[in-house]
Amino acid sequence: MRASPEQFASAVERLLKQSELSPEDTEKRFKDALDIDRWRGLVPFASIGGDGGGDDGPARIFDADAAREKRRLDSEGYFRLPQVFAPALIARMRRIVEAVRADGWPVAFAFVFDEFWSIARSPQVASFLEWAVGEGYLQNTVVWAHWVAGERRVAGWSPHDDYREGGDAFLSAWIPLSDATVENGCMFLLPAGVSREISDAMDTDTPLSPRVVRAALQDVIALPATAGAMIGWRGNILHWGGANAGSAEPRLSLALEFRSRGVSPSKFERPLIDPRAPLPSFRLRLFAITKALREYTKFEPLLLRYLPLAERIFAETLDASAAASNPPPAS
Repeated sequence: MRASPEQFASAVERLLKQSELSPEDTEKRFKDALDIDRWRGLVPFASIGGDGGGDDGPARIFDADAAREKRRLDSEGYFRLPQVFAPALIARMRRIVEAVRADGWPVAFAFVFDEFWSIARSPQVASFLEWAVGEGYLQNTVVWAHWVAGERRVAGWSPHDDYREGGDAFLSAWIPLSDATVENGCMFLLPAGVSREISDAMDTDTPLSPRVVRAALQDVIALPATAGAMIGWRGNILHWGGANAGSAEPRLSLALEFRSRGVSPSKFERPLIDPRAPLPSFRLRLFAITKALREYTKFEPLLLRYLPLAERIFAETLDASAAASNPPPAS
């Protein structure tokens, strides 16, 4: 007798529930998460509470690349910049993710380290972001790190958009820490003009005509990217992580979001931080990580085992969110 989809989903939910951290493990990890010295000891080659800098070399965007990608962002809603960040920095950040994962944490906890907040603050990257979302732009506290296993048919997140009503005031940036290839599941997207119709249909379970489906399939754009590149899209662009086609190489990456100053953010984006100010406090980083973890179980169901832990850390660090001051208006 074959199980119904509802029975299968119920069985999966029960298994995930059984995989939750025990109360004892949750209590230990709660204390460990708040122990900044433990994080420093776990990854002694990274920093917490510094400037996130180093001798890795500055990020670099060539003028011709910037001009081309600005035109692409205007017309198609996305951009792709090759080899922006220094290989030494990217290699160190990959090692941070690997250390965090090896210690049993969701890889998004790599965002306790400075490097994950300072990476987009170099002058040329800041100049590109300022063009994209405006003078005095801000970063929101929606951050994430991805680890897509190097196993056949394992896939990244399913098709989604980040903030459909964001318009030109919103931009997502995605930075691979390992080569993202067609074989190990690079990013794919539908360009502006196509994404909205498909997204609306997905949200409302509206059937699409064969004509629309055929056209959308031909419009899909693959975005293979080498480690240290930077790609990104507007909030209304439908995008997803591809499925591994047999590569043994995992795909590691991080995601950041930026928005125009003076535009009211969504509740999930708050608080906003000023990229020209000091890096966020340790407690605000934990707040941002667990805020995202609570939301992103819909994309990564295995995160449900950490949900009680995330809820405790989130509640404990709410004060850091409340204390984050609103950035001053642009001068």
